[in-house]
Amino acid sequence: MKNLKIGTFLIILGNLLYVCYTFFCKNEAGNFADFTSGLLLGLSIGSNLIGIILTVTYISKNNKKEDK
Repeated sequence: MKNLKIGTFLIILGNLLYVCYTFFCKNEAGNFADFTSGLLLGLSIGSNLIGIILTVTYISKNNKKEDK
């Protein structure tokens, strides 16, 4: 159950970070703006992927337990 909660939290966090990326990084000007936009995008993609992996592994393990 813990992995499911953490997975869904990471998926939601990734989506919120992507919304921040689209909202704040419209008018980029300079190296720091490029860095922060890349950091926001990378963190959002990474947290989404880790959240999806945790959720899928929990669901697959839970299905195996129910089959037995």
